Amino acid sequence: MNRFISYEGLPIKSGGAHSLSRKTALENYEETLKFLKRFADKTEPKNIELVLYQSDKKEYSTLKLITKLTLKFGIPKFSNDGLLKTWSWKLSETEIEKGFETLNLNNKLPENSQGPFVLSFLWNFNFKDPNNNQILPNQEKLPELDFRLKNSRIYLRTSNKTSISVWFALPFEQIGKYETEYINELNSFLPFKPSEKHWRIWKKSEKGNWIPNKIEIKNDG
Repeated sequence: MNRFISYEGLPIKSGGAHSLSRKTALENYEETLKFLKRFADKTEPKNIELVLYQSDKKEYSTLKLITKLTLKFGIPKFSNDGLLKTWSWKLSETEIEKGFETLNLNNKLPENSQGPFVLSFLWNFNFKDPNNNQILPNQEKLPELDFRLKNSRIYLRTSNKTSISVWFALPFEQIGKYETEYINELNSFLPFKPSEKHWRIWKKSEKGNWIPNKIEIKNDG
């Protein structure tokens, strides 16, 4: 493989995520799941995490919340990175509903610089053709350009302010009729409006380096 196509939305240097503010956290999750069911070979999240952030203005008690959540999800992992203390729980798929219940029950907590609660999901997957459910070939040959961006991935961060970060690596070495139609359909099912400026075609140089160039995806519809 000497070429492939990518979409990064948005790049890490610009904050790393599209904002999803018009719908509820659960609705944004369901829209993301709808996209994955159509275009991905798997819909099971690689990681599900519920995080409670310390109140930066001491406007709510984390101790009371931790006690309730420990009874529901078990003992949390504590972290203190020098900004806000956090308590986090790894959730199973069967606990997703309880995770959203936790967000809803605590959505009246005072505003915080982060949180107060965040329920996040990480998916890694291969793309498939939605017309025949066949996995697009040669995805195992795609290069891993960044250890943080496993091909392909979606990171959904739901809270009072929900955001989504994606890295798509498509095994297309050209932009023909099939590739254009595939990307246009993919765009129409995304839970956010993708930026036309963040599509790239990567070419492998003679020295083995991958070099990106912006591409324009024309909508024939």
